[in-house]
Amino acid sequence: MQPDDYQTADAFFRKVASYFAAAHAQRGENRPALIVFPEDFATFLLLEGRRAFIDRAQTLDEAFRAMALHDWRRLLATLWRYRTLKTRAAFFTALAPRVWEVWRHTMTTLAKEYGMTVVAGTALLPDFAAETKGGPFRPVDARVYNVSFTVNPEGQVISVTRKVNLVPTQEDVLQLTPGPLEQALAWSYLPGTRIKLATAICYDGFCCPHTPREPHFTNVLARLDDAGVQVVAQPSANPWRWDEPWPFDDARERPARTRAQQWYEEGAFASLTQCRAVEVVVNPQLIMEFLDLHFDGQSAIFARDGQAVAPLALSRATRGPEADEVLHAVWRPRDPAAANARGESKT
Repeated sequence: MQPDDYQTADAFFRKVASYFAAAHAQRGENRPALIVFPEDFATFLLLEGRRAFIDRAQTLDEAFRAMALHDWRRLLATLWRYRTLKTRAAFFTALAPRVWEVWRHTMTTLAKEYGMTVVAGTALLPDFAAETKGGPFRPVDARVYNVSFTVNPEGQVISVTRKVNLVPTQEDVLQLTPGPLEQALAWSYLPGTRIKLATAICYDGFCCPHTPREPHFTNVLARLDDAGVQVVAQPSANPWRWDEPWPFDDARERPARTRAQQWYEEGAFASLTQCRAVEVVVNPQLIMEFLDLHFDGQSAIFARDGQAVAPLALSRATRGPEADEVLHAVWRPRDPAAANARGESKT
């Protein structure tokens, strides 16, 4: 993604539509389709109409501060209305209604047009009312979460998930709030099937914490496995260089690993070997670089057969324009009956 992709609602819609079109071209006829977008995919809708702030800044933080000062009346009103002193959280809350409007409209419209189930990536949003009914966006308070939602092929939002485990040194400094575990464990049937689908946002798909100072870390993927979920969407955005040393490794205890090695040894790939129900993890990575912001990584679709785990698809590159691709794979569940029966959502 590029900053220009977020400058207008139309630009964002066109970019997302290009991915739907590419996915549709690879889809088999009369086959249920699931498309999953990366973490933070919609967060940067905050930049809509604000390109000048990016051009004058050296860092994203600097651009956001300039945006907040320019719109200081709305920021102060948000701080006062929700009785908070958390300026970052108030900033995300103040701009959230427009972010949600563009994001929801884009994903629900294209889901219906292409007849696909969509896990829409994530954005930083407060808790809000009327979140699944298409009504006006009304923040409940100024607690901000890393939020994803799922849309059925009729264009209806059928579930909302908030990230439970916040990444140390990254999300914990943004004044985010951990999502409730019970909501992260909610699942829906993949429309038209009896296949259980759930979302584990990035770090929620890891089997162990990044550091020893995270006493509340929860292995969400293992809990979804206990609930009998078969397909897990794992929207991700990795801020560390994929092929450089993992910063949380203690060199005194073990040889340094790259981020890629750590991802495979502690992430969903490793977790799948311990699963009994989860058979597929769809793990798209956000690729983006501007100002001091960097996301890279290898997108993947992993599948488990017994205890053996293998990639059904891997991206060819981990950064740059050549990494902009739509991964496609066909998965056949071990229980054929599950793929042919209709079910209702459970939330």
